[in-house]
Amino acid sequence: MLSILKSLYRVFRIFREFVISLFFILFVLICFAIVSLMQSDTQTNKQIVPFDKGALMLNLDGYLADNHDEFGDFHRFLQSELGGESEPVKISTFDVVRAIRKAAQDERVTGLVLDLKYFEGGDLSSLQFVGKQLNAFKDTNKPVIAIGEHYSQQQYYLASFADKIYLNKVGFVDLHGLNYSNLYFKTLFEKIEAVPHIFRVGTYKSAVEPFLRDDMSPEARQNATLWVNQLWQQFSQQIAQNREIDAKSVVPAPKVYIEQFKQAKGDDAQYALNRKLVTELVTTQQLNQILIDTFGEDNEKVYRHIDFFDYAESLTDRFEVTGKHKIAVINIEGEITWGESDESSAGSDTIVRLLQQAQDDDTIQGVILRINSPGGSAMASELIRQQAEALQQAGKPVITSMGGMAASGGYWIAATSDKIIASPSTLTGSIGIFGLAVTFEKTAKKLGISEDGVSTSPLASQSALKSLPKEQGEVIQISIENGYDRFLELVSRGRKMDKTAVDKIAQGQVWLGTSAFEQGLVDQLGDFNDAYTITTEIINQKRQAEGKPAIEKFETQWLIEQQDDLLSQIMRDFKMQSKVHIARWLNLPFSQQLSRSKDVLEKLNDPKQTYLYCLNCGSVK
Repeated sequence: MLSILKSLYRVFRIFREFVISLFFILFVLICFAIVSLMQSDTQTNKQIVPFDKGALMLNLDGYLADNHDEFGDFHRFLQSELGGESEPVKISTFDVVRAIRKAAQDERVTGLVLDLKYFEGGDLSSLQFVGKQLNAFKDTNKPVIAIGEHYSQQQYYLASFADKIYLNKVGFVDLHGLNYSNLYFKTLFEKIEAVPHIFRVGTYKSAVEPFLRDDMSPEARQNATLWVNQLWQQFSQQIAQNREIDAKSVVPAPKVYIEQFKQAKGDDAQYALNRKLVTELVTTQQLNQILIDTFGEDNEKVYRHIDFFDYAESLTDRFEVTGKHKIAVINIEGEITWGESDESSAGSDTIVRLLQQAQDDDTIQGVILRINSPGGSAMASELIRQQAEALQQAGKPVITSMGGMAASGGYWIAATSDKIIASPSTLTGSIGIFGLAVTFEKTAKKLGISEDGVSTSPLASQSALKSLPKEQGEVIQISIENGYDRFLELVSRGRKMDKTAVDKIAQGQVWLGTSAFEQGLVDQLGDFNDAYTITTEIINQKRQAEGKPAIEKFETQWLIEQQDDLLSQIMRDFKMQSKVHIARWLNLPFSQQLSRSKDVLEKLNDPKQTYLYCLNCGSVK
């Protein structure tokens, strides 16, 4: 009895602390929002950041994505001032690149310091884009220095672009290669007696395998092995090129690694230095002196610098642009869902409105669809593609720029674009479609719950607590087969390929950008800047064909919906903070993976339960 009372008291304490923490977070959010509003009222234009001379410190404390967190400032305030824990800040890759480009021409900035201590990475496409800009910065003869107590694999990839890499004497460089894995639920479904009903087309359509198997199928393994090895080849070759070492030595064979590690007497830092992964091993005090000698000393006895987030305040607003000749950028990031967008998904209603806005705006000459998505709802994907095609029919070219991932529904949307530009490391293709329905009639019966009634047709008796009617299953399968055929037709028409040829490289297979280019699924390998250049060329070619003069200068405007009201923003961040606290208290094995799987399932909201989704494309680390 005493043990039970202790357990109940422990639960009560956890609940009490959780509630108090939530109310405290809400209070701080409200205060922060009020201060932010007061500041925004007094700053209608971007001001030049007060900064004399020194380094731009790229303290990328978060992870790279296409767009940034609206409440990123609050997260940093919570961590630095209150010592709280929050989700990593979402940092826009485009803001980082624009900041580096601006710094290259800024006389006040005498160099770059890559402080990647809290950098959590991003897809390889984003890392390559930033790395390319770092190389351009070095062309100005300003130094780029990377500093770290240790480097994770993605941290080190960016650090490798630096002129000099400093590592603390007790640190290490964690290069280990890429791993691809997923959770499988067949046995779990059997234990809870849930019945998954899967409808699919495509030999390699592995998105539904987690519900049907306890391991990876041979077909899925073969396809994954192909693109994971290609991805690692790009990753390791870039590091080798940056550090002027052999690509095979980036992650040596286990036997070679053990021998070299023995020679370094088990000293991780010395091992990294011996392999020329870093320039010098230093203490914290030595590093500070090196940076002071390079950039000068400020009043706080540290090197003169301005951090990335402060410097980014001086960048022009890419969302509010005026001009007679504009190119609009519409971002499709996250799962493609039916309805409205939220902070982590692209809703069809929202994206369609933005495309309509671009069509109605006479100052917009063309549109870049920036896609970074594993796909999602089949209906939502087609609604977006239809509106993009209407834009083309209105005489405005649509060019797709693929980020780290533009697969399945993401590729469906892109298929009929005027041009498709993919990064060499983009995960794309996954041309296939599936249907998913899970029923719990056995589970319910075991719990003593039954459902019964009458209906005018077997098609009217659908319920999660009843077996899926045979007729309904046949209808879904026919719809899936039609959807796959429609997918092939779109790719055939958009890429000007024979439908049979498309089928051979479809079947749900995932392709890396380099392979997709070879197969004809994309028109050119490149980044966002290349997509922009091609867009301007197409617009001017069209104008010249119509006897109009070419446009010399375009303004770029990222189209977004109006910001949520203050209360909605507060509640959204409140929700994010709640997830962090719950995850920390539970601290269960596989909790992050299970949470990710749960989030994906919640976003599978297609009205017809048909999906263009590459569930496994991003599970690489």
